[in-house]
Amino acid sequence: MKRYISLVLWGLIVLYLIFAAVFLSRKNNNLVCTGIKITIVDSLSNRFVTENELKKMFLDTYPDLVGSSIKEMEFRAMEETVQTHPAIQICHIFSNPKGILNIRILQYEPVVRVFTGSVSYYLDKTGHKIPASNKFNVRSLVVNGSIPNNTDDLMNVANFIKNDTFWDAQIEQIYVKRNNEYILSPRVGDHLILLGTPSNIENKFRNLKAFYKQTNPKTWNQYKVINLKYKDQIVCSRNRLQI
Repeated sequence: MKRYISLVLWGLIVLYLIFAAVFLSRKNNNLVCTGIKITIVDSLSNRFVTENELKKMFLDTYPDLVGSSIKEMEFRAMEETVQTHPAIQICHIFSNPKGILNIRILQYEPVVRVFTGSVSYYLDKTGHKIPASNKFNVRSLVVNGSIPNNTDDLMNVANFIKNDTFWDAQIEQIYVKRNNEYILSPRVGDHLILLGTPSNIENKFRNLKAFYKQTNPKTWNQYKVINLKYKDQIVCSRNRLQI
């Protein structure tokens, strides 16, 4: 008897689930867009775009969105449209049972800020260019000088600095010379660091850290240039013109 009751209950549960699935499917087929909700998930750290700006951009692109059938919307195409904005890295769009179109945004994270002539912009860890905003500044490594078209080497150095807590706190600027040698400006000390070409950087920074640990800031200030360009050598100079 108990087995019979158990089978009946399971049968009723299965029928209910089938009915609910069919009902929801039909309801979703008739669902229309009643509005949009934009969420910028990293808005506390980056503010290159605002929810109002994105909402206006989205509704300008899709003026007949509200009142349109959710079923007929091509979410992937919409996401790709939003991701054409240079500050937006990822866009995910989905609807809820009330017809609200949820648009979740993740912005690119800047690693360096480039100043070249009168132009300024940010680069993320891959070298993607993010326009600077007059509403928002990011504390980041400053880069200027002869910026190459291919920024792979530049970002390799910048990412190395950013990903190391010691160097991230110590280095504030990279200057790229025309011969592709890099000069670093530290936050502590009155010297410049001649990194040389952006090669073998792990070994160069390791040697520099050893130099810092074996000396004190008073010693650093005796020199104007700390030269790392020669293999396994640190050459200190009191003449900044030698850089």
